[in-house]
Amino acid sequence: MRILLTLALACASLAPAKMAFWLRPPTTPTELERTLAAAKAAGFTDVLLEGFYHGRTVWPSEVTSMKTSYDALEVTMKFASREGLNVSVWFETLYWRPAEKFGVPVTPLWRDEWATLSKEGWTSLQHGNLGFVDPAESGVGEVLERLVREVATRHPGAGLHLDYLRYPRESDFGYTPTQLQEFQRRTGRDARTIAQQNGDGPTPEWETWMALRRDAVTNLANRLIGAFRDAGGQGLVSAAVYGGQDPLQDWRSWRGLQVAMPMLYLPTNFASFLPFALLPFPKGEQLWPGVQIGPNYPSLAQQQATLRALGYPNIAVFDWRP
Repeated sequence: MRILLTLALACASLAPAKMAFWLRPPTTPTELERTLAAAKAAGFTDVLLEGFYHGRTVWPSEVTSMKTSYDALEVTMKFASREGLNVSVWFETLYWRPAEKFGVPVTPLWRDEWATLSKEGWTSLQHGNLGFVDPAESGVGEVLERLVREVATRHPGAGLHLDYLRYPRESDFGYTPTQLQEFQRRTGRDARTIAQQNGDGPTPEWETWMALRRDAVTNLANRLIGAFRDAGGQGLVSAAVYGGQDPLQDWRSWRGLQVAMPMLYLPTNFASFLPFALLPFPKGEQLWPGVQIGPNYPSLAQQQATLRALGYPNIAVFDWRP
């Protein structure tokens, strides 16, 4: 580990080939341009602009209402074109509704019948603070496809960044009428009553149920990426993915995904744990580890250097502030 740290410090002055950051648009265009200018000066090459969140957009959409009071995507694209930044539109793909305690108005897109459910019939809002819709619901896919097509049509040079393209993790989800009926059609069984394990490992019924839900996520990813390209989208297609093992988020099989950004938000003992956290992930330019900076986290320079020493030249940064 001492050798690794020495290599990391030796590389500290080298900027990574690509450095992205996640950005929620500030309240005014002036603040947004100031933030983008500071990011450019700090060495960032890619902006992951939060474009669809809480079920609303940051551009004038024919699908849903706007989250911002101005067209933040237009402002960002103009600045990026002038200053040489890459922009991807960050979608909180299946997370559409925060908990009521946060005071965020409910999106006009929300339909209770689209919410994903636990085995007990609870929504993700009843389990936690994030209201997820289910990837298997046809209406969900239709809405999201229209949105990614809008981005590609309005700004062909922008990329697509898919986040929250997964089931919630507070419990075991996906037990919607749509999925339960499909499982019963295939197996004649009720997924709520099947056993997960037998003496030899996972039961065949459980493996079928896992595959059904995994395929729902994969099929939606393939649909959105395909629609984005079909509508003229030319930018990078990337996804924020779970930093551990999620058997229902098989991002390696998503057709057309160019870059994966596993979220590895490790605290101050970063250098000790990071090599182990990265073991499931391939080295190279198509894997941009996602790191967090700020209080209780290592500096950005330290994390950059450590990742380069481990064979990951690119990086994505959460919670960067000018």
